[in-house]
Amino acid sequence: MTIVMKSSTEDTISLPAGLMNLLGLHEGDEIKAIVEGQTLRPASLDQFLALRGALQNNEAFDKALEFIDRAWQEK
Repeated sequence: MTIVMKSSTEDTISLPAGLMNLLGLHEGDEIKAIVEGQTLRPASLDQFLALRGALQNNEAFDKALEFIDRAWQEK
């Protein structure tokens, strides 16, 4: 399968519907894009989001998330 890459300032990756089906993704799914060398690998956030729910009242976890978010925004 060949796809055309386009740049954008948005935090959105658009994929052909057939590829989304192959990857088990649905419109609006949030994923983590992992870059390994020249390979882009999507990873589900379901486990992370479940962890966030389990630690919703954990101040150390909240601080860690804020640290990660700041570092991500600075990239």
